[in-house]
Amino acid sequence: MESTVPFLSPVSQSPENHFSFYHNFELFYMENIAQNNSFDQTQTLESAFSGLNVSGYPDLPDSGYQFGGGFARAGQDRNNNVIGEGTKVGPDVESWGAFMYSSYQLGSSRNTEFSILPSSNQTRLLSAAASAAGCTMPFGLNNNINRPSFNTSKLCNNNQTRPHWLHEPLNCLSLGDLRGRLVALAKDQYGCKFLQKSVEKASKEEIDMVFMEVIDHVCELMSNSFANFVVQKVVDVCSEEQRNQILLMVIKNRFRLVEICLNLHGARAVQKLLEKLTTQQQISLFMSAISPGAVALSKDLNGHRVIQYCLKNFSDEDNKYFLTVVANNCYQIAIDKCGCCALKHCLDHSNGEARSRLFQEIIANALNLAEDQYGNYVVQHILELKETQTTESLLRQLQGNYASLSCNRYGSNVVERCLLESEEPLTTRIIVELLRSPIVSTLLLDPFGNYVIQSALSVSKGFVFDALLNLVQDHYPIMRSHSYGKWVLAWFSRRKQLHM
Repeated sequence: MESTVPFLSPVSQSPENHFSFYHNFELFYMENIAQNNSFDQTQTLESAFSGLNVSGYPDLPDSGYQFGGGFARAGQDRNNNVIGEGTKVGPDVESWGAFMYSSYQLGSSRNTEFSILPSSNQTRLLSAAASAAGCTMPFGLNNNINRPSFNTSKLCNNNQTRPHWLHEPLNCLSLGDLRGRLVALAKDQYGCKFLQKSVEKASKEEIDMVFMEVIDHVCELMSNSFANFVVQKVVDVCSEEQRNQILLMVIKNRFRLVEICLNLHGARAVQKLLEKLTTQQQISLFMSAISPGAVALSKDLNGHRVIQYCLKNFSDEDNKYFLTVVANNCYQIAIDKCGCCALKHCLDHSNGEARSRLFQEIIANALNLAEDQYGNYVVQHILELKETQTTESLLRQLQGNYASLSCNRYGSNVVERCLLESEEPLTTRIIVELLRSPIVSTLLLDPFGNYVIQSALSVSKGFVFDALLNLVQDHYPIMRSHSYGKWVLAWFSRRKQLHM
């Protein structure tokens, strides 16, 4: 009688990845071979394979694929290579379409493979393997077994970064039960919610316990996406003395303080701490610590929020040193996308000497700022404040450059704002400078200068308006055929003042 050799086809995920299962299975497998299926070394390969059950599903079309899972070598070998009598290796070329159909049907699931174990042994072997791995074994037709893949997510812990005790329900625990674990709990998505609720209704002793655990890690927790909410809650309920300790811990390292303020979550926690500062000493300590980082904070969206809170809620004296640092670096801040907004807030919420210093620095750099994509907004903002002395100083700084600025994409906005926000004597001075410029005719056809001409027409009166009207009449023929010139003519059409 020919003995059959049990043959285990490869599983979708190697059992070596699961050491306990592999060890048990290997022992069982070797035992089974020794007892029932000793392989005679003189036995031919053909006879060894002859006992294998290679039956397929009878209800599928004939695929021509009678054994194995791989292709034959190439070309004629696919048709002619046989092992034994009537057992082909690989698909029959003539029935390739049927093979592809059956392959798709049988292998449509990525995690399903078909066993080629002898039917007498495959069930027993793989059932033992499955039970060792904790898997269930569904059976198919003709005793062929659909072997499930080994789900590593069930065998391994997907949340290895979380302490094992965080997987237990927390509702039945008190803050005292979690002593020594509060920092890790605060960083957990669900643990932070539990802590917030617990701290809100905690006794003084429990609040003290929470405070003592988090105080040494408060800077780290403030920047954490979950723990920052716990810090905010502790700041709400703790005593004045404890709040003072949190402040001292936060400002201990000035670089670390700026880093926290630049963080989305840290900025929120710092704002909550600022809301609870009650003494002048606390405010002075914080502003002294944060002022050296004024430039970095002004140029960052999160840092800008912290600055805005300080400007709105603290006195001019408290903000004096901070505003001095901003004034010393106003050009660098003004040409930044976020910095230009921060500088505008500084102008709006400052008074006295600090405000005058900001004006001086901005006006000194007005020409360069007017041509910058962000700096021009700062210059326009000064004009919108309509402070006569400041406006006059700014216009004097720009004098002699109005024509060139009018041809600049950003500078033209500043010139228009000068015309619209200034008093009549000042606007007259600007328009006269434009009319005397050798490039005045170019402004009529310029993609940006034409807007300046239209604004000048809107605010001019008397001889200045007549001079602009004569300029347009002299260049009317060329303006009719130019797209930007037509926009200037349209201004006259709307007011029905041009009759040609």
